[in-house]
Amino acid sequence: MRSWTKREIRKYLGLFLVVVGLAYTYRSHVTGCPRHLIFAGWALGPPLWFILEYGLLFDAAKEDLKIFRHYQSLCKNLWLGFLAYLAAFYFGQS
Repeated sequence: MRSWTKREIRKYLGLFLVVVGLAYTYRSHVTGCPRHLIFAGWALGPPLWFILEYGLLFDAAKEDLKIFRHYQSLCKNLWLGFLAYLAAFYFGQS
C-alpha cells in the first residue's frame, strides 16, 4: 500500500480544487448563477485554501519553508490576477 506524503496530497488536491472551481465557474455562467456568488467564492476560497494548506498539509520537518512560501506566492499572484479578471468581467460592464 502506497503512503501519500503531505506534499503529494497538497499538489494533487490543489490542482483538483482549481479544476473544479473553474468548471463550476463555467457551469455557473451557463446556468445563470448570480455573479456576486461566483466572485465571493473566488475571493474567499483560495485564501482559505492557503491557510489550510499551510496549517494542515505543510510538514515543516520534511519541507523547506522558503520553497513553500515561493510556491504560495506564485499561486497567490495567479489567484489575484484571475480575481481581477472576474471583477472587470462581472462588475465593469454597465
